[in-house]
Amino acid sequence: MKIPKYWAKAEAEETDREGRKIAVSCWRWADESQSQAQQAALAAAKRAVASLLRGDRLDHYAYGQTPLREEVLNELRDATGEPLVAVTRNRYGAIVLNTARAAFIDMDFPPATAAATVRSLFTRWWGKPAASPESQQEAEIWTRLEQYAAERPERGFRVYRTCAGVRALATGDLFDPASPTTLAMLERLQADPLYVRLCKGQGCFRARLSPKPWRCGCEPNRVAWPREEPAPQTLFERWEAQYAASQESYATCRLLGTIGNPRVHPELEPIIQLHDHLTRCQQDKPLA
Repeated sequence: MKIPKYWAKAEAEETDREGRKIAVSCWRWADESQSQAQQAALAAAKRAVASLLRGDRLDHYAYGQTPLREEVLNELRDATGEPLVAVTRNRYGAIVLNTARAAFIDMDFPPATAAATVRSLFTRWWGKPAASPESQQEAEIWTRLEQYAAERPERGFRVYRTCAGVRALATGDLFDPASPTTLAMLERLQADPLYVRLCKGQGCFRARLSPKPWRCGCEPNRVAWPREEPAPQTLFERWEAQYAASQESYATCRLLGTIGNPRVHPELEPIIQLHDHLTRCQQDKPLA
């Protein structure tokens, strides 16, 4: 998993031939020490300034191709020191579960078409029972998972409804996020393409544990991490208290059931317990 322990920001400045100052700041990361992250950031900033002086365009990272700058709240490592599980806080403040081998799969609902919405409204107007477009999409994803499990009897899934789609956890096996087998499964199940790209680039699977702030009446976090000065830390703590209070009435997902092989790999059992407890998936609360 690409979950760095340390982040640092550095700035480099040079003067071009016309006497104009060119300054670039860069964030970089390291696992060994803060000083190593600082050195990497300064070296990157100097390279960027040199590129601009040559007239080159700066290379901006694509989504999922560089580690996410997130605060690590807790983590579990194996005997070799490699991270197995990390709980982080993302840029807008939600808590995220990162797993090296537990395959969470995000399948978002596509936007409902105007025709489907109108058809559902007319059906209800005429007094006939009609499933909402989202309920129909949920049923389609459930069927897709059932069909896949029938094709692969060794596969089993724990299935959750989220605010905007369905989340599944493959329970029978452990997976490498970037392996052809995993990517083929994600494609077959029509996982969200951005999620697939992120899994591959970060070397981990991700599942949001807490509600999106704006869905539970709270502004998103505006204080970037690392929070090195007292003032940003104070602002963050004030926001965090508001967020904690606002999310009490919401759940992040709801357990729908299980599909396929009932076997659960032993390494996944504590991950499931952590996920289900923090998402409040078995509580009857609105999803956020």
